[in-house]
Amino acid sequence: MAERLFGVETEYAIAGVSGGAEMDREQLLERIMAHARRQLVQLPDLNSSGGFFLGNAARFYGDCGAHPEFCTPEVAHPWDAVRYVEAGHRILAGLAASVESASPPGTRIFCFRGNVDYSGSNSTWGCHESYMHRISQDALQPQIVPHLVTRLIYTGAGGFNPLAQGLEFTLAPRMAHFRRLVTQSSTSERGIWHSKSESLCSGYSRLHVLCGESLCSETAAYLKIGTTALIVAMADAGHQPGGGVQLADPLAAMHEVAADATCRKPLRMADGGYRTAISIQRHYLMHAEGHLRDGFMPSWAPEVCRRWRELLDKLEHAPSSVDKTLDWGIKHALYANHARGLNLRWDDLPLLNLVIDQLVAVLAARKDPEKAMPLELAIAPQRRMPKDIAPFAPLLREHGCDWEDLRTLLDCRKEFFEIDTRFGQLGPEGIFQALDRASVLNHRIGERESIEDAVTQPPATGRAQLRGRVIQRLAASGNARCDWQCVIDYSSGQVLDLSNPFASRESWSPLRPQHDDAHLSRAEEQGPYERRQDAADRILTGDFAGAEAIVRSLLAEQFMMPSSHCHLARVLLMTGREAEAREQIAAAWAIRRDAPSYVVARMIFFQLVFAMLDGAGINPIVARIRAALAESGAHLDWTIRPMLDHLRPRLGETNYEFMRALADALSDASALPDLDEFPQWRDTATPPPA
Repeated sequence: MAERLFGVETEYAIAGVSGGAEMDREQLLERIMAHARRQLVQLPDLNSSGGFFLGNAARFYGDCGAHPEFCTPEVAHPWDAVRYVEAGHRILAGLAASVESASPPGTRIFCFRGNVDYSGSNSTWGCHESYMHRISQDALQPQIVPHLVTRLIYTGAGGFNPLAQGLEFTLAPRMAHFRRLVTQSSTSERGIWHSKSESLCSGYSRLHVLCGESLCSETAAYLKIGTTALIVAMADAGHQPGGGVQLADPLAAMHEVAADATCRKPLRMADGGYRTAISIQRHYLMHAEGHLRDGFMPSWAPEVCRRWRELLDKLEHAPSSVDKTLDWGIKHALYANHARGLNLRWDDLPLLNLVIDQLVAVLAARKDPEKAMPLELAIAPQRRMPKDIAPFAPLLREHGCDWEDLRTLLDCRKEFFEIDTRFGQLGPEGIFQALDRASVLNHRIGERESIEDAVTQPPATGRAQLRGRVIQRLAASGNARCDWQCVIDYSSGQVLDLSNPFASRESWSPLRPQHDDAHLSRAEEQGPYERRQDAADRILTGDFAGAEAIVRSLLAEQFMMPSSHCHLARVLLMTGREAEAREQIAAAWAIRRDAPSYVVARMIFFQLVFAMLDGAGINPIVARIRAALAESGAHLDWTIRPMLDHLRPRLGETNYEFMRALADALSDASALPDLDEFPQWRDTATPPPA
C-alpha cells in the first residue's frame, strides 16, 4: 500500500502557423485532441467531454482558454511525479508533431510548458499540485502557507515579471498574478491557499496547490513535490511544522521572495521578527529530519531531506551556484550573459526599471491627451527631450547610466521575453532541451528509461495501476468511459469502483442508473465545446437520444451552427430520419461561409452520401469535395465510420469502400493518395477556383 498519494496538473500554451498565418487556437486544440483520440490508448473522460484517461492512468483534456492539460496519475513517490509530468510533455510533443506532419507543408506547431504570457494578455498557465490528507483545511493552512511562500527559492521557474513596464527578473513570474491569500477560484483572483476541497476519492481530502509553476529542472520538480508532501504528512500526523514561522503578510512576502535572486531578503514575521526564506525552509527541514524514523513518514523521506539540505546550503553560501541545477538559476545566468552581448549591464536593471516606472507615471499624468505618447517615443534620440522627462537625466548619470541605456533596455525587452518563452518549448528546439542535450546542466534525478515507461504504463501502486490496466484492456471496445473514481463498461453493464485510492484489486458491480444520472448532472455544467464532444462520444456508445438532445440545445444557443447541423444530421441518419438529416445539411450549406474549411468538406461528404442513396450522379459533388480538401485546414479527425457502417447495405460495397477512404482523407491529409485507387475520385477533375 502507498503511504500517501499526490499528483500534478500541467497546462500548456500552444500556437501554430500555417500558410504564413497564425492558426486559430480552438481549431488547433481540436486537431491535437483528434490525433490523441486516434493514436493514444484511452477511454473517454466521463466528466470532461473531449478528454481522455490514458493507458498510463493519466488524464489528458482540453481546458478552458483553448489549451491542453495533462494530469499525472496518483503517485506515491516524488520521482514518479517528475517522470509522469515529463511523460505528459512527451505525449503532447508527439501529438503536435503528428498534427504538423498531417498539415500542409510549412505548418509549424509549438507547445510550451510556460507560465506567463508576455504579450500583455495577462494570461498565465497553471501547474497545480494535489496532495491527499486527512487533517482539516483550517488546521492545515497555517502549517503549509509559509512553506508555499518560501519554497520559491528552489521551485521558481525564473523569468520576468509580466506586469512590469521594464525588464524585472523574478524567481517565479507566475506569482505576479497572485493577489490574495485565500481563493475559491483557480482561474481568477488567484490566491496562495486554494479552498477547493473536492477529494476525488473516499476517506481523504485534497490539498490543491495553485501557486506552483511548470519546471524544467528535475531537481526543482522533485523537491517541489517531495518537500510539500513531507510537510503535509507531518501536519496529518498531528505535528505543527509551521509553528514559529508564521508570516505577517504571506502575500507580500511571496512577492518579496520572488523578486530576490540573493534569497537573503528579511521577511517580516507575525511575531514581529524577521527571517529569510532560507531560514524558514531550514525550519521545515529540521522538523522533517526530526521525524524521519516515525512510522508516518514515507520511505523516500531521507533522500528528499538530503537533497533539500544540499540545495539550501548552496543557496545560503552562493545563490549563483544553482546556475546549472534550478530553473531560475539557469535562466539568471543565461539572461545575464545575453545582456552582456547586447551591451546591457545586468546590474543596472533595478535602476533602469525604477526610472522606467517613474517615467511611465509622468507620461500617464499628463493632462493633455494629445501629449500622451509611449515611453519609447518620448525618449527617442531624434526628439527633443520633454521638460517633464529631462529631470531624470541626472539620476541616470549619478549611477553611470544614460538615456541610451534606457533605450537599449526597451529595445531588447521583447527579445528577452521570446527567449524566456522558448526556454520551455517542448521538443528539440526548446532552449532548455538544447542545454540539457549539451550536458551543461546538473539537474537530473532518475533514469531516462523510467520516463519512457511512464508514457505508456501506469504507476505500480494504488488505484492508478488498476485504472491504467483496465483502460488498456477496454480501449479497443469503444464502449467504456472513465473518471478518477470509476470505469464504466457499457458493453457488460458493469462499473469498476476506484473510490478507494489504495485499491489493489478490481471490484466490479452492476451499472446502476445513478452513475449516468451523475454524469448528466455534471454535463449541464460543461461549456458548449465540451457538450458538443459529449454528443459525439454518446453517438459512439449508442446513446442517440442523449446526443440529439445535446446537439439541439447547442443549435438553440446558436453555437457553431454549421458544425452543429452536421452533428445532428449524423444522429438523424443513424436513427432512420433521413429527410430531417437532409434538411439539416441544407441548413448548414446555406451558412457555409460561417464554417471552417473542414466543416465545409463534411457538408459535401453528406451531400455525396445523399446522392449515392438517391442513385444520382456524383461527379459534380466529388469535384466540389476535391476542391474543398485543397483548402488549408480542411482535414480534422472525424469518427464518421459508424454512420457509414449503418448505411452500408444501402450504399453498396463499391460506394461504401470509397466513402470509407474519403472519410479517412477528411480526417488526415496523408490518406489523400489512397483515393487515387477509386475511379470515382481518379476520373473527376478538381474545378478551377471560382
